[in-house]
Amino acid sequence: MKSWIASQLGETLSRTSGIAVVLDPDGVLDEPALTDVEAVCRVIRVHDWASIRRAWDLDIRRRVPGEALTLVCVSSAEFTTVTDLPWDIEQEADKVIRLRWPVPTEIRALLRVADPASAENLLRDADKHADAADIIASAYGIVFGDPGSEIEGVVRHRLVPETQDELWDALAGVLTTPAARSIAFGRGDLAGLQQMWDDWLRKGQSDGSDAFVDAPGAILGLLGAGLLKPAPLRVSSLPDWAQVGALSPDPEQLIDELLAVQPSLPSDLTGWIETASWWGQVRASIAESPIPPANSERAWRVWVDLDDRFRAWLRNDYGSCLLSAAPFAALHQVAGRLAHRVLEGTKVLLIVVDGLGFAQWHPLRRAAGLTVHDATGSLAMIPTLTSVSRQAILAGKLPREFVEHIGNTSAEEQQWKKFWRGQGFADADISYVKTLGDDIGAIPEMHGQIAAVVINAVDEILHGADVLGDRQIAVGIDLWARAGFLKNLIDVATRSDYETWITSDHGNLPTIASGTPGEGQTVEQAGTRVRIYPNATLREQYAEHGEIWDPPGLPTERAGYFPLFAPGRSGYHTGASRVSHGGISLDEVIVPVARVST
Repeated sequence: MKSWIASQLGETLSRTSGIAVVLDPDGVLDEPALTDVEAVCRVIRVHDWASIRRAWDLDIRRRVPGEALTLVCVSSAEFTTVTDLPWDIEQEADKVIRLRWPVPTEIRALLRVADPASAENLLRDADKHADAADIIASAYGIVFGDPGSEIEGVVRHRLVPETQDELWDALAGVLTTPAARSIAFGRGDLAGLQQMWDDWLRKGQSDGSDAFVDAPGAILGLLGAGLLKPAPLRVSSLPDWAQVGALSPDPEQLIDELLAVQPSLPSDLTGWIETASWWGQVRASIAESPIPPANSERAWRVWVDLDDRFRAWLRNDYGSCLLSAAPFAALHQVAGRLAHRVLEGTKVLLIVVDGLGFAQWHPLRRAAGLTVHDATGSLAMIPTLTSVSRQAILAGKLPREFVEHIGNTSAEEQQWKKFWRGQGFADADISYVKTLGDDIGAIPEMHGQIAAVVINAVDEILHGADVLGDRQIAVGIDLWARAGFLKNLIDVATRSDYETWITSDHGNLPTIASGTPGEGQTVEQAGTRVRIYPNATLREQYAEHGEIWDPPGLPTERAGYFPLFAPGRSGYHTGASRVSHGGISLDEVIVPVARVST
């Protein structure tokens, strides 16, 4: 039950017997709220004078003394105060409660659907302000009338899948600047903003000019997510960072401009997802040049400080993020979030591209010609190994819940089907295919309401890039994307009425050889960023070679699974640099999640 409704019903619901009348002329109790009340006590619903009279005379007066608590809920504008009730009912009821909305009319619908944290913010600020605009401004941290603040606030919510229409409607009623208003009025649709962006790059001015100049970070977030598309740059008077959103920018200049608009230091998961996407653009830009750009070393020095801060945040907040109600906060929640769509009648295809980090996602979606409808990021399972993290996606569980299979992926098809059987679906409604993705003529067969396709192409490209690292990967990803397998797969899914979501089990990092300590066991040969020891004592002997951490969700004791993580950009290998995974860097842990079409 909503806390603000429960607070008004007060101690009445804690009573074991008696009769209470609840006056609800403003419709506070919708069907879900009434269902919550009915779970606590008996409820009689009435809506006019005749039904009140009938319920009281034929039901209430025939009750045996001491019977369980009964609430008579009156949903009629005729009854707003206790004196509107018939005199005998007013006198005989043990309690009469008048329910009220704690917020202005303009944001009632928003309060009804808000998650507990957002609802608490709205209620807190409603105590301070009477005007709906002031409440929204305070609750969501937006300065109305300021183009930069408005677009930053709107983009923050556009980058979160499942933002409710009620929030867009509330924002549409109070925003004042053109760029932000165009998104809110479109309930997240960016067609209006795209036109403003195209005009700005082409003419040097548009209705959104002030927002573009004042909030480059927000615009770069949309560009990085693929929600806003690059356009030809035809004027020279725009800020240098506009090159990021122009077609065919110079890689070295692009790196400079991206570094100049680095997001502020994050304090929560949403901020780190934005930063991971931004860094993915930087790293992809470095990889685009045949010869490492002169500013690439400066970019990696920025990464060192950023990754140190990320790992400190991760150790402190990873556990709470695993339990978060935010959409797609962690990969083990992906199946559960998609279940909401499926249970609403939508056919869903989940594509898991093994090893795909943000540094590959940005160029991949462009080369494959994908249209992005929703985009965010998610925390991989730690250690960032396929057997741990991909299995968590398909099982819809934390690793501690599949101890017997944590060292391999042999059971992931069974795990996927088991999850959906638990949602009430038959095997005929569920499909799963694993493929390399090398043959554009062999598109996997998808059937039923829910389909999963696991693609190993990117991971194979990563593990074969021992010569030129990221630059070699960039060429391989571009060639694979243009070959058409991914596009053809999504085309087939679209024609079969599937809604397509794409994600990855982990990202990757170019590593520097640091040698291999003795006694450890890697879970998979390519996982050179982590060593797994059978007990804590043995791991402790090699602590000088890495970072000791037992992340939440991992069955450390039960599975004899004690990880030692390679520090910084180092890797447990010798010889040439490798692009690998398994560790706890920003690049490995935060992966893209997007709803796409072609």
